[in-house]
Amino acid sequence: MAGATVSVSTGAMSTLLPKLSLLIQGEYKHLKGVKGGISFLKDELSSMHTLLVKLANNEEKLDDQVKDWRNKVRELSYDIEDCIDLFMHKVSGSNAKASLVQKTAAKIRKLWSRHKIANLIEELKARVIEESDRRLRYNFDEVADKFGHVQIDPRLPALYVEAEKLVGIDGPREKIIEWLEKDESRKLKIVSIVGFGGLGKTTLANQVYHNIKGQFDCSSFVPISRNPNTTKILADMLKELGSDVDTSDDQRQLISKLRTFLKHKRYLIIVDDIWSTQAWELVKCALPENNLCSRIISTTRNADVATSCCSSLAGYIHNIQPLNEHDSQKLFFKRIFGDKSACPPYLEQVSHGIISKCHGLPLAIISIASLLAGKSRLKEQWEQVYNSIGFAFSQQGIRDILLLSYYDLPIHLKTCLLYLSLFPEDYEIGTEELIWRWKAEGFISEVKGQTLDQVAENYFNDLVNRSMIQPVDIKYGGRADACKLHDMVLDLIISLSTQENFTTIVEGQQYKCSSNKIRRISIHSKCLEDEVMQEIMTNCSQVRSISFYGLEDQETSLLPTLNSLRVLAFENRYHLGSKSIKHLGRFFQLTYLRIKSPGIYELPEQIGGLQNLLTLDIRGSRVEKLPSTIGCLKNLVRLLVYGYVKLPNEIGDLQALQQLSHADNYNSIVFVEELKRLANLREIDIKLHGSARLGDQDMARYMEALKSSLAVMGKQGLQSLEIRYDDTVIGEKLMDLFCYSPCLRKLVIDNCKISRLSKQMSLLVNLRHLDIGVSSIKQDDLCVLGSIPTLLFVRLFVVCGPDERLAISGHQFQCLKEFIFISYGGGLEMLFLQEAMPELRWLSLYFCAEETDCKMGFEFSFKHLASLEHLQVTIDCRNATRSWVETAEASVRNAASAHPGCPRIEIIRKFEDCMRDDEVDKEEILKDIDGHEVALREI
Repeated sequence: MAGATVSVSTGAMSTLLPKLSLLIQGEYKHLKGVKGGISFLKDELSSMHTLLVKLANNEEKLDDQVKDWRNKVRELSYDIEDCIDLFMHKVSGSNAKASLVQKTAAKIRKLWSRHKIANLIEELKARVIEESDRRLRYNFDEVADKFGHVQIDPRLPALYVEAEKLVGIDGPREKIIEWLEKDESRKLKIVSIVGFGGLGKTTLANQVYHNIKGQFDCSSFVPISRNPNTTKILADMLKELGSDVDTSDDQRQLISKLRTFLKHKRYLIIVDDIWSTQAWELVKCALPENNLCSRIISTTRNADVATSCCSSLAGYIHNIQPLNEHDSQKLFFKRIFGDKSACPPYLEQVSHGIISKCHGLPLAIISIASLLAGKSRLKEQWEQVYNSIGFAFSQQGIRDILLLSYYDLPIHLKTCLLYLSLFPEDYEIGTEELIWRWKAEGFISEVKGQTLDQVAENYFNDLVNRSMIQPVDIKYGGRADACKLHDMVLDLIISLSTQENFTTIVEGQQYKCSSNKIRRISIHSKCLEDEVMQEIMTNCSQVRSISFYGLEDQETSLLPTLNSLRVLAFENRYHLGSKSIKHLGRFFQLTYLRIKSPGIYELPEQIGGLQNLLTLDIRGSRVEKLPSTIGCLKNLVRLLVYGYVKLPNEIGDLQALQQLSHADNYNSIVFVEELKRLANLREIDIKLHGSARLGDQDMARYMEALKSSLAVMGKQGLQSLEIRYDDTVIGEKLMDLFCYSPCLRKLVIDNCKISRLSKQMSLLVNLRHLDIGVSSIKQDDLCVLGSIPTLLFVRLFVVCGPDERLAISGHQFQCLKEFIFISYGGGLEMLFLQEAMPELRWLSLYFCAEETDCKMGFEFSFKHLASLEHLQVTIDCRNATRSWVETAEASVRNAASAHPGCPRIEIIRKFEDCMRDDEVDKEEILKDIDGHEVALREI
């Protein structure tokens, strides 16, 4: 099934067709009529699939008749796949240990299945023939080839906005002009403005253009659009620049004429709204690098395109930002009242609420302000707009601009984006969980040379780069921990998902579904009436995904026949009871199960029957013990629990397991021995048991089992190891063990009792993330860590402060992007020498200002950290005198001020209320440089 995926445009066609092929090749190929029927289904559906893909690529131009046929075929594909899956499940059910009676019953079922599949194929053939006939009657194939309706570009008004009506544009405009006018060399320079649709990229570029075009010999403003006619674009550019155009010229001739015309001219070109690197490369061919201080400004929604624009020229990427609160208010009130002071006091509160919903997006603010400007100034009407803000966002102008971005997405990204409509407004969607849900739904295509995880992460990053989702908490490696949706995007995809019957959202007692069959449902309501819940569950007989985000203290009983269910997520913190998962063992297609409800205390024994389950995440539930049948989940990849959950000894039976979290509560020796059987384990988070729990007699056996399992896991490709323990002896013995895990990328030791770092750590040549605590640290320890070539993140926690100056020399930590150093000793002297940590972006230091016997002072040097962007220093003030704290702070500020890059500096005084005032003894004696005693006088 390589490349077989479910999509919003083609339904389950891609996954269904390979299953039909398997049926043809299986035991049913000899049954009269069955093979022919399956072949007919496969051939007819393949033809329909081809047309569905063609329609998907012209989605914005479909008429209602074509959409209706497409929707029916898409729903048909889901129904057929569900029938085939259920049939194959019933036929394949077998048990080698079954009794004679059970085996006889199985044979009877098999005979019945031979008859049943023949009838099933005939029923499905009839439905396919009906849709095929409709396709021929209305000539949908011909319709698909005649798309071409041209619409007015919704971005056009941005070119004609008067400067006095603009808000918040002065700063960015002047910043871009300043960069463009710098004349260090006469080379061609480019600014690429990148950002979400509606942020004002075109408006900003246009304002820069009109401010500086008088300085150039010639200029042109070139809109590209999503489906560019490149010949027309080149001809229009040539004409606007002031040259003659021959309508018979092709692209090559036009490029040649442009290059000749511009060769000896200082030119300014605006290339507006570029959607692809291919479009940019073509335009760039026509723009010569003539060393006459020529300038280009491009705008795009795609970060990759912006990078491409600036990669081969002297370039600057300007990430356009939303308006701040002050400018948002100014724009809103200016559009309605002319001035904020003219807003009636009774409308101020609701106005601020509406403005906050716009998140600083100029297009949203102007759209809603325009809507309100045409209404009376009744508070009730304004509150109605606030409560139905999605309606305001759906006004055609703003919707069309967002749809440009949506229609530009390939089919697989449209599917992944629309799936995000299941999550509530302002919900922070974890990247890892989203990727696993995409995989569980079958949205991720197989790509040669990449794992599904890598492909899925590329999908996520592509949506970020296209400004469709907003990344949250981007880490040192460039990976975002989570994402959020702008309210406008959420409203759009909910609308599209409902139209396509892709997802169904339940809010209050209402829900919309374009079919009587719900495919994916997300319940956000706090409470549902019984009849509403019953109606929903009746329509969920063929549901593929159910997510609960609401329902306070309300029981819900899922139907026992949800044969098509792939994803079940109890994401809410409310009390959904165990009744909700009573029939869990019957959902044989389930691949993703997440339970975050504290009302669920146990899992049914039948969970072992979920042979397709990939993810079991019960963090947030009150399940305290996993049933032993967990060992039957042969395909389980992720087992995520909290530390109080008792894990079974059958853990070694989970041969597909790759990730195990919070393994704290287990049968010590047996469990640890079982770990070596997990040949595919890549991530483990485990708490080690000490002698206080095991006793001295079993401690030796435990350590031997642990040593053996860690060695085996290391050789088998362990990539992430997080260890917690309370026993000092364990720490000293373990230090050298994990150093022989050549594939290890992440190592976390949540403990501060290791005396020294092991020199063997230099063998961890793939390590990227290190978080470790030690009793003390020396210069040699930093040299060992600095020699690890792949480190991106280091957090060092030191109990006793260093008693010597620490110097990080050149050619160490060559890839490090984030360094956190925490010391609980008094004083700190840390120097970063020339060429040290060349990629470091974030530096965080924590030290105590208390004077200690080691007499360490405060000395820092940051000026050689070439890429430093953020310096955070926390000074622990406990038991330190005020002057000593001020000395420490002054030392940091002086060192930071010498940095040529002007990084952001943040100095925090912690426990400042525990700081001591300086006390001067009246009899204190100082000696001058000649050795004479001088009495201090009171001032």
